[in-house]
Amino acid sequence: MIEKLTLQDIIDRIDQVRERSPKLFGYRIVKDEELADAVAHLRTAYPEQVRNACALLEQRDSLITDARRQSGRLIEEGQQMHDDLVANSEIVKSAIAERERLLAEVEAARKAAEDQADEYSLKMLKQLEQILARLADTVRDSEAQFHEGDTKNETRTPEAEH
Repeated sequence: MIEKLTLQDIIDRIDQVRERSPKLFGYRIVKDEELADAVAHLRTAYPEQVRNACALLEQRDSLITDARRQSGRLIEEGQQMHDDLVANSEIVKSAIAERERLLAEVEAARKAAEDQADEYSLKMLKQLEQILARLADTVRDSEAQFHEGDTKNETRTPEAEH
């Protein structure tokens, strides 16, 4: 059974496997089982992290929808209050001021909810981007070491020794 790990944990594990692996002629000898285990963890964790990011976006959309619904309800309430108070001009002035206050309050609440949802979503996406960037760096480093070993082996050909 595969334990639940974050992408960062998996990247760290792959890096540890690489670091613990002995070098031979510029190459690393990696135990197949350890590498296969790390890749299996990566295959299970990566889709989960993407699903989590998508869930965050859905939560943001839900928050925005709720804020819009609430603002619509408050606007309707404000309009009803306005209509009820139209009979008297002083009451009308008061109702207009209250309506404007409610509209501003609703707009501020909607904006705050959108901003919070956007901020949280961006934070999670940035974290995912950082994790993927570190994974890409690890892969590039491993490839560079592999190619570094190829270059060393090419310079040691029998023809070059004569």
